[in-house]
Amino acid sequence: MISNSTQEKITNFILSLLVVVGVFAVLAYFFDFFYDINDDMVIKDILSGAYGGTPDGHTNQMLYPLGLALSMIYRILPGFPVFGLFLCGCFGLCFCMIANRVLEFFKKDKVKIVTILLLVLIFLSLMVWELIYVQYSVVCGVLAGTACFWFYTTSFGSSVGEFWKKNIPALLLVWLAFLVRSEMLLLTCPFIAVVGICHWAEATKIEIENYTDVGQKKIWKHVLSKNNLWKYIGFVVALLIGMGAALGGDYLAYRGEGWQDFRGFFDARTDVYDYTWYPDYEEQQAFYEENGISEIQYRLIDNYNFGLDEDITDNTLETIASYGERPKLYGSMQSRMKYAFVNLIKRTFSLQDAPYNYFVLAGYGLVVGLAVIQKEKKYTWKLILLLIMRCIPWMYMIYVQRAVARVIHPLYVVEFLILLAILVKELYDRPLWNVEKYYRMVVAGVLATIAIISLPFGFMKAEAEQNRREQVMVNQQLLDSYAKSNPENFYFLDVYSTVNFVEKMFKDVDNSRKNYDLLGGWICKSPLQKEAFGDYTEAETIEDAFLTENIYFVAEKSQDITFMEDYYETKGKNIRLEEIETVGEGENPFVVYSVIEKTSVNKKVGKKTIKN
Repeated sequence: MISNSTQEKITNFILSLLVVVGVFAVLAYFFDFFYDINDDMVIKDILSGAYGGTPDGHTNQMLYPLGLALSMIYRILPGFPVFGLFLCGCFGLCFCMIANRVLEFFKKDKVKIVTILLLVLIFLSLMVWELIYVQYSVVCGVLAGTACFWFYTTSFGSSVGEFWKKNIPALLLVWLAFLVRSEMLLLTCPFIAVVGICHWAEATKIEIENYTDVGQKKIWKHVLSKNNLWKYIGFVVALLIGMGAALGGDYLAYRGEGWQDFRGFFDARTDVYDYTWYPDYEEQQAFYEENGISEIQYRLIDNYNFGLDEDITDNTLETIASYGERPKLYGSMQSRMKYAFVNLIKRTFSLQDAPYNYFVLAGYGLVVGLAVIQKEKKYTWKLILLLIMRCIPWMYMIYVQRAVARVIHPLYVVEFLILLAILVKELYDRPLWNVEKYYRMVVAGVLATIAIISLPFGFMKAEAEQNRREQVMVNQQLLDSYAKSNPENFYFLDVYSTVNFVEKMFKDVDNSRKNYDLLGGWICKSPLQKEAFGDYTEAETIEDAFLTENIYFVAEKSQDITFMEDYYETKGKNIRLEEIETVGEGENPFVVYSVIEKTSVNKKVGKKTIKN
């Protein structure tokens, strides 16, 4: 026979799965799921083989061990939405683990059912956008937040073996988060440290309470006891070993020919576009001329089509980054720090980050209320520590002008999950007196109210974005069909013409090789890009490739394409752009151009031969 404890675990697990099913079923009924931005789509294309023809783990965004694993699954299931399922599966895993841990604190079935309904409502309202428009940085943040929640709610006073057994899931979640997006995981480390310190302090307190005579020295003796060191320091060491192994595997994977140079270029490109920006050419012409950067190179950097010029290297971008103007926008370091702090306070209380900040503010308020009811001083130092540590990633992101939604939203989620863990652990894992029982209902009521109020706005915002993306996809899909109907050709796309490109995760999945690529973008100048167009031409560079028979340039009709002729002129080549096809609907369709060198005798255009 199944014991009562086993039966309860099975029940909790089934109910936890219902939370996941409920969240995704509601969203799937109303919406399609999309990759959020270009980064996610290119990662998917690389992993699936749609980019270079063969599934590859060199995504340069996720660490290679994870990329390798996903690319191998694509080799087995080439037509399957592996990356989309992985990202959504990570969300589902986190929701299931959080729900399962919360349900462990309840015994009555009615309470369990109400709890799972509340969790479904909270997850939907808090993350409706992120669950529909999926971004891998957000996935990393949610994995880290779930690890924090799991670790904090682990019971105290267990042996070293029991401690490790109970917290292996948290360890694995942090490792997985690091593989998904190492930079994002590092931003959440201050929150992970808060959870570790709080748990260590509580465990030490329980240990001390078992002794009658405890002086100041003996307190530290218990803090640094052998058991505690094996638990907490050991946990940190295990985290570092796993992260180090992941970085080691990634380093070895990118030692191949061309990858080291590309990673240097990638880092320099990131500095220029994401952090420092670049000065205007007319205003800083002397700087550009002094460093050998021509006006046409500036224009290629400005319109992101830098892949056309092989002479734009990591040194070029590093020079620009060192002179970038964004760090100077707010003057001295002191004034910038002041700006970052003021902006942090404003954002925490404004509608700009709703409902994420409102869930966090409610969490702080409810923990303060719990401290008043229980007359416990321990909440004071915990909340102060959390407030201080939250400022580290927030101040940094505002300071460097990178407080974008895909970074700050997961930071809010991590913080909220820690506050929720405090409430769950402190309010439900103990005998309660009447006031505390009523306070349970207050907690549930406050969170449910915020969720109910914010959910309709979240759905309306998501629906508007869905409609916009459906419109964008019309011409995008026509261009894709056009390119695939001419499989002997390869097309380079103007970057600004593709900024709105989107792709659904599970509908109309097509992992077949694409015979087009951006003329810039974050994978530009990588060995993978050379493989992508290398089968279509013997030319070594994009500049030379355009002058061969089956390589074409594509841009929206409204885009300024004069940079092409101006660039080739600086190379001593006289070219013209021959319009050979218009693809798309509306006032701004795509135009396919053949790059024709005027001194040449002929060049194949589509299926025609144009003679000059």
